[in-house]
Amino acid sequence: MKAVRIHGYGGPEVLVYEDVPTPEPKPEQVLVRIEAATVNPIDVAVREDRFPTPKSPPKTIGSDGAGVVTAVGAGVASIAEGQRVFFSGLGVGSEGSYAEYAVIHESQAVPIPDGLATADAAALGMVFPTAYYALVTRGAVQAGETVLVQGAAGGVGSASVQLAKAFGARVIGTVGSAAEAELVRSLGADETIDYKREDVVARALELTGGKGVDLVHELVISANLPADVRLIATGGRIVCTGQGPSPEASLPIGEALAKDATLLFMSLTNAKRAGVARIAAEVARMAADGRVHPVIGQTLPLAEARRAHELLAADHLGKIVLVP
Repeated sequence: MKAVRIHGYGGPEVLVYEDVPTPEPKPEQVLVRIEAATVNPIDVAVREDRFPTPKSPPKTIGSDGAGVVTAVGAGVASIAEGQRVFFSGLGVGSEGSYAEYAVIHESQAVPIPDGLATADAAALGMVFPTAYYALVTRGAVQAGETVLVQGAAGGVGSASVQLAKAFGARVIGTVGSAAEAELVRSLGADETIDYKREDVVARALELTGGKGVDLVHELVISANLPADVRLIATGGRIVCTGQGPSPEASLPIGEALAKDATLLFMSLTNAKRAGVARIAAEVARMAADGRVHPVIGQTLPLAEARRAHELLAADHLGKIVLVP
């Protein structure tokens, strides 16, 4: 089969499209014929060795994908041959999804509901479970609350906007351009704030009549945390997902104390493999019902994975999908 592998760490040029043996499922594993794999920032981090993994090169990269089960290993009971499934979290201690076939653990395989395209299922991947874990599991979002999503046009941000809206919240999204604002509004945001041109704190307070927002989903913690404290309502929560440009962050302690602020950190890995799959299954049902949908920006052949990584590093909107 064909796969995209790295033999060393570096830029997009280290991605090699080559022949490798087709894997076989071991006990509790299933073999998936990949029909779509999505490109994620974690794939870049693995490629650059900024996210160390137990498996050394040469290795196939790629974390998310979807396709059809073609074989099952001994002891597999919940997944059958011929089922369409999608998955997330591959390529850390195993071979990844940038391939014509991939082996995944039975617990990672999420059946794709009827009415949901395989490529759309793949694009739900990591971003929607991350947004769900932030808003629902950690943030306990409630209908009628006001949610502000920092970085609303990105992969996790666009998922967060849709999920918050689906759960009955009023949604405000920060954006960096008119094109981003148009996208975020099309996904259900009630208001957008251009962080390059507007004072985010002042505008958020204006949009909430001075009260502040109930919940912030923060994707650039080190840059935005002080502003988040200033724009939340009394008793407001801030769910922190993305580090941002610095490994450290500061906040105005006095204002945080005065507001009874709740600061919540999260990592989707804490949901464990089966927990992520349960969240993904719920999100897939929401997508099949039309309540949310992935944003796909470009679709490229698997052989053009280098180009996909170059696009990911540039300004772009929507998920990049690779098709074997």
